[in-house]
Amino acid sequence: MTPAEPDAARGGRRRAREVAFRALFEADLSGDDPLEVLELSLGRFRFTADGRRFALRLAEAYGERRQEIDRLLAPLLDRWTLARLSTVVRAILRLAVTELVVIEETPPRVILNEAIRLADRYGEPDAGPFVNGVLDAATRRLRPGALGED
Repeated sequence: MTPAEPDAARGGRRRAREVAFRALFEADLSGDDPLEVLELSLGRFRFTADGRRFALRLAEAYGERRQEIDRLLAPLLDRWTLARLSTVVRAILRLAVTELVVIEETPPRVILNEAIRLADRYGEPDAGPFVNGVLDAATRRLRPGALGED
């Protein structure tokens, strides 16, 4: 078992990100509000109290700031548009940028690593490197100097 697995098993933040990603994915397909989608599915998952609050915070923040998040993402896509991205990649990018914007206490490297993990697990074969490139640019724009290489 890796050090990160106990958090997922207990329903901590890693699990919360994954469930929030699923809610954004489903909301994108259905047109429903991400927070409503998440609230309907919370009973199917076990969470720590922090994990539950964290998932709700992410879905609510994205729902409230959807247009802002998409405006932040659009110029970073390099010859792509949000509409051309797979629903999986679009949901992962939206979730990660929401966390970069709203949850300042999360280190950017954690956000990037978790997004890449989701892309590797749920996305097409080249999703991880694509997500990494877009989120690296997003982090440099939204949290200058946070990666320590600027």
